[in-house]
Amino acid sequence: MTDGLPPVARQDLDEILRLTTPDTWEALRRQSVFITGGTGFVGKWLLEALLHADRSLDLGLGISVLTRSPDAFALASPHLAQASAVELVRGDILDLPQPTRPYTSVIHAALPVATLHDSLANLETVAAAGTREVCRFAAAAGARRLLHVSSGAVYPPPDGPTPLPEDMGWQEDLGSANVYARAKRRSEAIVNEGGWPFETVIARCFAFSGPYLLASSGVALAGFMERAIEGQPLVIRGTGEAVRTYQYASDMARWLLTCLVHGMKGSSYNVGSSEPVTILELARTVGRLAEDVEVRVEGHAAEGLAGAFYIPDTQRAQRELGLRNSVGLEDGVQRMLQWRRSKGATSLTSHE
Repeated sequence: MTDGLPPVARQDLDEILRLTTPDTWEALRRQSVFITGGTGFVGKWLLEALLHADRSLDLGLGISVLTRSPDAFALASPHLAQASAVELVRGDILDLPQPTRPYTSVIHAALPVATLHDSLANLETVAAAGTREVCRFAAAAGARRLLHVSSGAVYPPPDGPTPLPEDMGWQEDLGSANVYARAKRRSEAIVNEGGWPFETVIARCFAFSGPYLLASSGVALAGFMERAIEGQPLVIRGTGEAVRTYQYASDMARWLLTCLVHGMKGSSYNVGSSEPVTILELARTVGRLAEDVEVRVEGHAAEGLAGAFYIPDTQRAQRELGLRNSVGLEDGVQRMLQWRRSKGATSLTSHE
């Protein structure tokens, strides 16, 4: 269990505070926010950002976090769970309690993590039912806005190294998409079906770097980081030619908060980095920054959820929301290493 994980670096939180526009923070003043998935990677970073802004700017926020195990979350991240602005709500997205007070905003970031050979045959059904339940909850709570945290997995694999734009369509061919992609698509369809008494914005997240990212997420960087900290060789099962991008978590958090506040209603925004890197280049970067950890390439044919290329087109977020990334790949890897080496962050698994 992740007992007593350290907070993220003050540098990261100060950057979020400084680079998020003042009108975004003002729009959040006195808001009551309900978050699903608040104990996961995305959710913890949103909590870190919101709580730091609340303390620094006296925003008067009220944040409710849905969790199946409040005790486990309090043990893992006491500085988040025990914050005065935070209320832990026991439950899950399939069995939400009735709202006990109004909420101005709802952030839906809960879904089981993706795995290549997903054993949860009902993941698609669970995701759809959970999303509908969250939308009903938001309606009952009088929410004005709902931010649905989706994934770049909704897009079909591109033919080449072309960034994936938000208006790229897909056909609902159940045989051609993995269960995780189908689950994300169905959830988006429910959010977009109309008739909800609140505005909706969808954020399609790609790959990230930063504190709280676990090897169990399936993200290559997290796996490399785990082995590097243990001084083990970084093993690439395939050829290492697949291309990814990794947005640092502090950038991710402020992008998501900006989408919540300023995203055009009914719109989708890619959230990620536009700095491509091959898996081999990534492993070498981690190995070098971790003080010359060995990199091994096995060269086997390796299947992957995202295919050979997984690169977001972020022009819409740049154009409509004025968003840019402030932390490059190498800087992000270095910060992640520093956090992993800090007290309490050396061996990470999660039961939250």
